[in-house]
Amino acid sequence: MPNDFITLNALCKELDGKISGGKIDKISMPEADEINLHIRKGGENLILAVSANAQNPRIHLSTAKKTNPLTAPAFCMRLRKCLAGGVLNGVSMLGNDRIFDFSITARNELRDEVRYSLVAETMGRYSNVLLVDEKGVIKDTLKQASYDTATKRCLLPSVRYELPPRNKIACTDTDAVGAALKSYNGSDLAGFIMSSVSGFSLSTAKELLYLAGIDNRCVPTKEEIDKFISCLSTLLDVNSSQLFSPCCSVVDGTEDDYFVFPYRSSAMTFVPCPTLSAAVETCIGKKDEKCRRNDHTKHLRKSHSAAVAKLKKRLEKCRARLSEASGLEKNRKYGELITANLYKINRGDSSVTVQDYYDEALPEVTIPLDERLSPGQNAQQYFKKYSKQKRTLEVVEKQIKDSEEELEYLLSVEPSIAMCSTEDEIAEVEAELIEAGALKPSGRRNKTRTKAAQPLFYEIKGFTVAVGKNNLQNDKLTFKLANGGDLWVHAKNVHGSHVIVFAEGREIPDDVVQTACEIACFWSQAQPGTKTVCDYTLRKNIKRHPSGKPGMVLYTTYNSATVIANEHKELLQKD
Repeated sequence: MPNDFITLNALCKELDGKISGGKIDKISMPEADEINLHIRKGGENLILAVSANAQNPRIHLSTAKKTNPLTAPAFCMRLRKCLAGGVLNGVSMLGNDRIFDFSITARNELRDEVRYSLVAETMGRYSNVLLVDEKGVIKDTLKQASYDTATKRCLLPSVRYELPPRNKIACTDTDAVGAALKSYNGSDLAGFIMSSVSGFSLSTAKELLYLAGIDNRCVPTKEEIDKFISCLSTLLDVNSSQLFSPCCSVVDGTEDDYFVFPYRSSAMTFVPCPTLSAAVETCIGKKDEKCRRNDHTKHLRKSHSAAVAKLKKRLEKCRARLSEASGLEKNRKYGELITANLYKINRGDSSVTVQDYYDEALPEVTIPLDERLSPGQNAQQYFKKYSKQKRTLEVVEKQIKDSEEELEYLLSVEPSIAMCSTEDEIAEVEAELIEAGALKPSGRRNKTRTKAAQPLFYEIKGFTVAVGKNNLQNDKLTFKLANGGDLWVHAKNVHGSHVIVFAEGREIPDDVVQTACEIACFWSQAQPGTKTVCDYTLRKNIKRHPSGKPGMVLYTTYNSATVIANEHKELLQKD
C-alpha cells in the first residue's frame, strides 16, 4: 500500500472538501484505538473513522455501524467534553508527513470559543491520536509515552506537542529533491528516492520515474530531472489533475491496496472507486476487520484449543486403562482353573500346569502363583483382579464415550469461532464455551452491548435460505424456526453450519437444492475447491442428539449431492 505523503495528502484534500464546516454531533470509540466522529453537514450524516491501529492505521469516511462499549474510555470522554458540538474548520497535513490535523472550534463550559486540533499520526506502530489546544499543548492522547525513543518525543498531557524529527528531504521541497537527484550515481534510483526523500513509498517512487520516462537503473539527465520535478508537482496536487482516479488493486479477486490513480508502472489489476476514502475503507477496512476479529476471538481460540488438548489427553489415558483392563477374562479363567485343580497345588508353588477346559483342544496352560498364598487364596486373587478390571472397564468405557461426545461437540464449535464477525456472535460462542466448561466466565461481555446474533439469509429463486453461524443458531434454526416440510442441509462428515431451505408448502427445485448444498459446504470445514458430499433431508427427519448439546443432531433418512463449495455472495440478503 502506498501509505505515503502523496497518497495521504490527496486523501486529506478530499476529506477537507467533504467535512469542513460540519458539526460534530457525537463521538464514540468502538475500538480501543479507533475514534468515530459523527458529523452533520448539509443535511447529511457522516462518520469519520480515525484509527491508530498499529497494523492498519487509517482515516476515512466510514459506512460501517460498529457496536460501542457500554462504558466509554477516558480518552473518548475527554474528546466529548472538549469537541462535542464543535465545528470542523478544515483538514491539513503537518510537517509534510503522515500526520493529519483536524482543526475544530468548540465552546467550553463558559460558552467561550476554543480552538483545538485533533492530530492523527498514521505511522505504523507509532500511530497515535492527540488532542492539542490552540497553544500547541497536549490536552490528552490516546497512547501515552513518557519518552518515545523512536520519535524522540514526550507524549503526555500538559506537554507541548512536537512533530517527529525528520532526517530526509521534504518531498514538497522540489529544489532540494532536484539537487539530490543530480548527486545520484547508483543503479536503483527508486530505492534512492525512497530512502532520501520523505513522503515516498517504493511503488510511488517507481510510478514517478515511469511518468517522467526515467530508467530506474540509469543516472538521470538534467532534462529527465526537470521532467521528474514537473511530475512530482502534479502529484502534490493530484486531486485537481487529470490523473486523479481513486482505485483499488485486486489480488486473487479481493481488493488489496488503494491508490490515487492506477499505477501503470505495476502489473496489477485495478478497479475504480467513487472516492479515495471509499477505496481506503474497502481495502484497509477489510484487513482491519479481519485483524480485529482475530484479536477479539483470540481468547476463544486459546481456550478452545486448551480444552480440546485436555480432552484428547484424557482419552489417551482412558484408552491406556482400557488396554490394561482387557485381560479380565483371562484372570477369571485362571481363577476357575485353579479352583478346579486345587488338589494339584501345594503352598509355596510358583506355578501350576493344568488343562484348559475352556478350549476344545484341551491344551495345557501354566498359571503363575504367589508362593506366599494358599491355592484357594491364589484363586481368590485372580477373581479379585477380574472383579476390579470389570468395574474399571465399565467406568472407563463410559468415560471414553462421554469424552468422545464432548470432543466431537467442541470440534463442532471450531468453525463457529472462525465465522465470528460481530460482538454479538462472539458473545454467543463465548457463552457456548462457558456452558461446555471450556472457558471460565468473566465480566468481559458485560462491557459491550450485545443482542442475539442473526443467521445469514440467502434468496435463491424465491426461496429463503438461512445459515447458522454457530451451534446456538444451528439449534434455533433447526428446532424452532424450521417446519417439518422444510429442507435441512449439512456437509457430510465435517463440522459446519445447518442450512435450512424454507419450503413454505412448495416443492423445492433441484437447482435450489444444489445451490443450498454449495452454500452449506462453504460454511463448513470442507476443503475449498474440492468436491464435497452434502446431505439433505426434510426437517422432520432430524432428531436431537441424546447428549442434548446444541447443534448436535441425528438422522438416518437422507439424500446426498456432491458439490464444490461456493459462498454465493450475490444471493446474500442485505441487512
